[in-house]
Amino acid sequence: MTIDLSRYLTDSGPKYLAIARALSEAIRQGELPPSTRLPTHRELAEVMGISVQTVSRAYAQAEKMGLVQARTGSGTWVNALDDSRDSAYLRKPEPRHEDALIDLSIAHPVCPPGHHLRFRETLAQLAEQASPDIITANRPIAGLPHHRERASQWLTQRLGVPGEPDERILCNGAAHGLLLAVATIVQHGDLVLTEALTDHGLIALSRTLGFQLRGVAIDEQGVLPEALDMACRRFKPRAVCLTPTQLNPTGATMTQERRDAVAEVLERHAVWLIEDDVLALLEPPGLTPLTARVPHLGFHVTSLTKATMPGLRAGYLSVPRGQLHHTLPRMRATTWMATPLIFEIADAWLADGTVDEMAAEQRHLLAERQRLASRLLSGHERTARATGMHVWLGLPTAWRTEELQQQAEQEGVAITTAVPFMVEQTAAPRRVRVSVGAEPDIERFEEGLQRLVNLLGEAPPPMMQFVY
Repeated sequence: MTIDLSRYLTDSGPKYLAIARALSEAIRQGELPPSTRLPTHRELAEVMGISVQTVSRAYAQAEKMGLVQARTGSGTWVNALDDSRDSAYLRKPEPRHEDALIDLSIAHPVCPPGHHLRFRETLAQLAEQASPDIITANRPIAGLPHHRERASQWLTQRLGVPGEPDERILCNGAAHGLLLAVATIVQHGDLVLTEALTDHGLIALSRTLGFQLRGVAIDEQGVLPEALDMACRRFKPRAVCLTPTQLNPTGATMTQERRDAVAEVLERHAVWLIEDDVLALLEPPGLTPLTARVPHLGFHVTSLTKATMPGLRAGYLSVPRGQLHHTLPRMRATTWMATPLIFEIADAWLADGTVDEMAAEQRHLLAERQRLASRLLSGHERTARATGMHVWLGLPTAWRTEELQQQAEQEGVAITTAVPFMVEQTAAPRRVRVSVGAEPDIERFEEGLQRLVNLLGEAPPPMMQFVY
């Protein structure tokens, strides 16, 4: 493509910085929208009458500024601006009051008042019983032995994750565990395969660590084994990162048969697996993880956050035998060791069955809201798990996703489009993600759904109408 940066150029500073600032202004003004492929270095150099080296330095500077992303073999692409690509729930929350946005955007468990009481009771017990190790410990890096032993037993018995206590690492939530797993086996420039729509945290991680992320086709069960096999043959990835249970944002969940087929592909190509199993507890017991099928290749990541309470950032990373000594330096570099007090609470709740009790309660609460959503959204295309955290909602022909998001916000409701979850620079699905757990008050949740239903039944405002 041809772009004209001349009207954004200034005479101050080095030429490459002036071009980078001009790109920034063109993006801000909307002249270069997200997902635009920029000219090659040589093409822009010829148009502007400058050297290819200057353009290369300008593009590199723009990438440092977070404006563009260079993809090997694909060119340089315009990133979405943070405030448009990131979901509304990543911004500073409004104070809770009657007129605050009804939050149907964030991935959040339902938090009834009883959670607070449980937490306070446990803290009171720990005040009397906790070992001094909780505040004095700074090693072992992987976590205190009794915490790892209890967690290992629970991971094996409840989730079916293979491994011994010395193959478990306690980390500050699943996001931290994912970072550790990726950093252990993936280097800058390596290629990682994942679902075509995946959790935005992995996408952000690819930018932070500088590895390439490529999406693989999915259906209602998640990644397609045939597509994964073809991608492994073609791209020879360093690792595959998958979410087999309640994929964010679609909710896709693999059957045991699909898991067997995917594991067979991974085994055949001998490729590392990083399994994000953070929502496993939102499904009834019975689904065994992919890692159990390829334990010598699989890093398994989960946490208690989504099934208990968001502030209990107790994450668990299980590593293949022989990999612990590679992962521990990454653990030390990122946090030294996970907060022992958090894991003392988690340990107490694992010991007395509170975690499983709260997970069962969470499934009940989410199921109640999913039934309500199914009734109110009847007649609209949608997919959801019976105990899922989201509804993946299709839109009527008249609406575009970004326009619905904007109009919903004007009506006091926050929802999320597919954009933050897209791995490839392709057309976004005409769907939005509706969270069912973020609002603790079910009446506010129902009110938010009703406002959304009312919008879907109307035509967009005149300034939003468009032609396909």
